[in-house]
Order: sequence, then C-alpha cells, then structure tokens
Amino acid sequence: MAHLRARHHRESGYGHWRWQRISAVITLILMAYFTYLLASLGPLNYPEARSFVATPHHGIALGLLVIVGLFHAALGVQMIVEDYIPLARGRMVLVMYVRVVFIITSLVGLVAVGLIMGWAKG
Repeated sequence: MAHLRARHHRESGYGHWRWQRISAVITLILMAYFTYLLASLGPLNYPEARSFVATPHHGIALGLLVIVGLFHAALGVQMIVEDYIPLARGRMVLVMYVRVVFIITSLVGLVAVGLIMGWAKG
C-alpha cells in the first residue's frame, strides 16, 4: 500500500486532482448549508439579506464558499486550458491570466462580504 501511495505522489497531476476533489467536497457541503438556510428562511428583502450575511457564522461561511468555490473553478478552468490550448507558451500565459482573474474575483468577493459584515466601519 505504501508503494502505491508513493507512486501516486510522483505522478504529474495527482496534487491537482486531489485538490480538485477536496475543494469539490467542501463547496458541496457549503452549498448544501446555504441552500438549507435560505430555503428555511423564505423570501428576504434587501435589509434582511444584509442582516443574514452580517451574522458572523453566516458571513464566514459565505467567505469560505467564495474562496473554495472560486479555487475549485480556477482548477477546472486550468484543466480546460491545459487540455485544449495546443501551444505550451500560450497555455502557460493563459493559465497565469486565469489565476490572476480568479484571485482578483476572490478578493472582490471577500471584500464585499467583509463590508457587509461591517469590517470597514470607521
């Protein structure tokens, strides 16, 4: 068994595959959590929705969902780029561009959740 585990660590793509599976499970759990919560709350108007996100445990869970969900999406887009872009140099440039876009999107999402939670009150 140890021989199998050692072989998997040497194979290219194993780490990427593992992180994609881990992020998928975490995203699924967080999405199920929010689906249950929102279904049990019923329709919310804007102030009620802000109040819901401003609750610390909901805001932190939403921030985690933003980070993990976009990380999972970035891994998936990276796989698509690596599989379908024929030129190695163009592929690497596009992978770096995708990473930058997803990092910026994650930061914007976290700042939005943080502002709703009141982190920037002056």
